[in-house]
Amino acid sequence: MGIDAFIKMWHELDVPNGQHVELLDGELVMQANPGPCHDLPGPTFVRHIPEPFEAWSGRGLMLTDDYRPRADAVVIRAEDRPAGNEADWPVQNLLAVVETVSTTRTAIKRDWEDKRERYAEAGIPVYLIVDPDDATWHLLQLDGRHYIETAKGIFGQEIPMPEPMGFTVRTAGWHPYGGTGGTGGTSA
Repeated sequence: MGIDAFIKMWHELDVPNGQHVELLDGELVMQANPGPCHDLPGPTFVRHIPEPFEAWSGRGLMLTDDYRPRADAVVIRAEDRPAGNEADWPVQNLLAVVETVSTTRTAIKRDWEDKRERYAEAGIPVYLIVDPDDATWHLLQLDGRHYIETAKGIFGQEIPMPEPMGFTVRTAGWHPYGGTGGTGGTSA
């Protein structure tokens, strides 16, 4: 089966409610939809990004033919929004990608290592990792071909998005896994 047929089959999958599927390294990876603590950062970006920027949650990203993750959120200039109804967005116009770390060992490695490497290779300028396990966020910026951490904080502290974005993101409503608020948390 060719890659185009495989991608078409993937997009036409009848996925059970409560599941989502990503194409990662040529394999379909099915996961349960995340819980509320995992989902808080994406909508925060979508609701609070100032013009001329937009944030979108749950976007499929077309990094390569065999690697199309679904980001928890992406930030673009409004004028760069894809015009068509594509299921997967090209990454050339992304200013930032946001991933919220899940609780399984495989998912943790995927967000901290695999996606970090792939997003850097694709040239996405900013990678924001939100980790509800310890109620922290980590802002990474592309430095050549690798990301370096340029800011970090705990839930409740604003995230200073670098230029050209130049805005801050409030995290006051985010919660750690196993908790209801505050700055600490336990693993779920």
